Amino acid sequence: MSGSAASPGKTGAPHTPFAVRAIEGVLWRLARRGLKLYPYVAVREAVERVAVPVLPAPLRAGWATEEHLEALDALWTGRNGTTRARILARFSASNRCFAIWDGDSIPAATWCDFDLISHEPARRSLEPHEVYLFDAFVSPAARGRNLAPIMRAACYEACRTLGRTTMLSFTDYFNESSHRFKAKLGARRLHVALQVTLLRRWSRTFIIWRY
Repeated sequence: MSGSAASPGKTGAPHTPFAVRAIEGVLWRLARRGLKLYPYVAVREAVERVAVPVLPAPLRAGWATEEHLEALDALWTGRNGTTRARILARFSASNRCFAIWDGDSIPAATWCDFDLISHEPARRSLEPHEVYLFDAFVSPAARGRNLAPIMRAACYEACRTLGRTTMLSFTDYFNESSHRFKAKLGARRLHVALQVTLLRRWSRTFIIWRY
């Protein structure tokens, strides 16, 4: 998730409601003129335990490290500027990567930060029981195999094993598919916030609604 307004040409998928596409178009035009309005939802994940399909053999799940750089680089190649250097920077910043393996390849992975919420509008240090989940990705070639919920649920358990029982993430307000995905895995919305940025020089975040 990003704090920038998205182009309606990129986000206006055919299944997206017309009203949402219209609002995204307005936000995009405002951003072109120097006023960025970024509404998002803060989420606590895995509040409720839900049934998730078991990872089918021979796939396996666990923490990836810098030793798996080649496989991680292959997964994220060409995605929104994610590069080998960025992956290494994340490891250097003590981020941890939870992945699913298919042989030597990684078809799905997600990132966890145990130190900091790097989501800029809500940036803060984390408490010892918290973890920030971000940048989950499933290879297009592996989609349709139900790997995303299996990986997310396995990541929850891996984090709990490390004492991180409060799992936090953020979702673009208009990203209904992400909201549904997290809800099916037992997530609870915490609040709706709006980041207002003017000419890249002034920025404030306002809590609009608390659940």
